[in-house]
Amino acid sequence: MTQTTGTPNPLWEKMQKGQRGIGTFVFSSDPCHTEIICHAGFDLVVIDMEHAPLEIGDIASHVRAANATGISCWARVGHAQPQQIGRLLDQGVHGIVLPHFGLDMTHTHHILEAFRYAPDGTRGTCTGVRSVSYGLTSFEKYANISNEQAMAIGLIEDASVVKKIDSVLANCKLDAIVPGGPGDLATSMGFHGQGNHPEVITAVKKIVLAGKSVPGLKVGVYLIDPKSAGIWIDLGVDFFLCSIDYRVMANAYQSIQKEMTGNPSF
Repeated sequence: MTQTTGTPNPLWEKMQKGQRGIGTFVFSSDPCHTEIICHAGFDLVVIDMEHAPLEIGDIASHVRAANATGISCWARVGHAQPQQIGRLLDQGVHGIVLPHFGLDMTHTHHILEAFRYAPDGTRGTCTGVRSVSYGLTSFEKYANISNEQAMAIGLIEDASVVKKIDSVLANCKLDAIVPGGPGDLATSMGFHGQGNHPEVITAVKKIVLAGKSVPGLKVGVYLIDPKSAGIWIDLGVDFFLCSIDYRVMANAYQSIQKEMTGNPSF
């Protein structure tokens, strides 16, 4: 846990035991989505600030829902800035997903330092924020736990980074990585939306294998179709990010529409 208030962090706990976790992206501002995902048996929500129209207040609402229902909560940022990292951790998120990781290593090092309090990093200190029960619990205890468990997750989304992935991972301290897959990684390779293109799959495999070779580094994979999980399970992936709340809802409604209009009696 990154908090002293007893809020559960099931994905962290699972991965420490060598168990595999399941998460999903959330684009909606409605924290009911986080509650539903938890009740469906997931371990993690990733609240999106890169592509969804969400702000830090929306993140706080989702974190409250995650804490109440017992699910881990990460936030994905757009262009990461050190101050933003601290603000999100102050709200109680368990991890922060960093897009286009590895493109600018100088900036990357500044961002990663912002995850930890001194002497391990440069995170700004406030002893009255939500993550430390608004000053009602031990800040010293919280700081030690947060320095140990707050997760920095690098999204590997660029073909140029894939080529130097071993060097990137060797020169920074990450807690987890996720290949970009059908999104930016495929686009950077010239295969827009083609996550299943053989060259994209090869790039994702390269990233996964590089990550698995780093002691302690957790590796996740984004899936649109859960049926494609087998190959990644065989490679030892630690967690999956399965689709997006809006995509799941769109597919479900479309399936209902097709079933209804396909009925000869309709």
